[in-house]
Amino acid sequence: MAEKHVDYAIHDIRPYGIMISGHYDKQEGYEIYRPSGSIDWLLIYTISGQGYVHTVKNKITCTQGDVVIIMPGHPHHYVTKNEHWEFIWVHFIPDPHWSTWLRLPEMEDRFVSSHLASLESRNQVEQALERLVRHELFAASSELYRRLAELALEETLIHIQQTFPSETPNSMDPRIVEILYELQTYPAQRVSIPELARRSCLSTSRLSHLFKEEVGDTILNTLHKFRLEKAAQLLIGTNRQISEIAADVGYDCGIHFTRKFREAFGETPSALRKRKK
Repeated sequence: MAEKHVDYAIHDIRPYGIMISGHYDKQEGYEIYRPSGSIDWLLIYTISGQGYVHTVKNKITCTQGDVVIIMPGHPHHYVTKNEHWEFIWVHFIPDPHWSTWLRLPEMEDRFVSSHLASLESRNQVEQALERLVRHELFAASSELYRRLAELALEETLIHIQQTFPSETPNSMDPRIVEILYELQTYPAQRVSIPELARRSCLSTSRLSHLFKEEVGDTILNTLHKFRLEKAAQLLIGTNRQISEIAADVGYDCGIHFTRKFREAFGETPSALRKRKK
């Protein structure tokens, strides 16, 4: 019987980052079934044994050195094959900054698979993931360990990306980079997609499509992530009124701000502040 799907809560004060990870060695009979996919990205790296990973269009057997990345909302089912399956797994939401360098084939299909043929590549990825799992255990109570875990995940993704052919694009469109920088630097600003499109010399539909393709999310959703991260920092680091913080990060309506905050962090702004204080 498949284990119950868990919609992992977003980790602490960021609407991105590592949510949960683990190092498993599962015997025959283990399986996970998510007919609606997950709310986050899922990376699975096989150390030994064998497992099956099924998605809508893919059915692959994972053996030593195989990497699978499944993106949000992509239905999937994975199960131990034969006697056992040893693997490291990570649920995460990418830092928006990673979009400037993270380029993996098949991302448009929301599913990536790769076999790390060289022993060096396997060792690099496995060691980085083992550090990630160790650091993630303490990330909830230590900003330094959280950062170490994120760095280990970045290292893992870079090693994986380097195994793909060199012609795989590895740079973001400079127009999208400029928009990302502006959204993060000035999160409180009112965003006009037609105006951004005009400055980028693109139509609004082309800009929206290109941004989603390059970043993995819409312009407005990305802006909300930056706003909420800034709000969480102000809630913890200052004594300003919640209504003032909402206005500081670009929310005119306190009710709307609280709703978006709860969706991202699983608790209200006041609850987060009380827990952190």
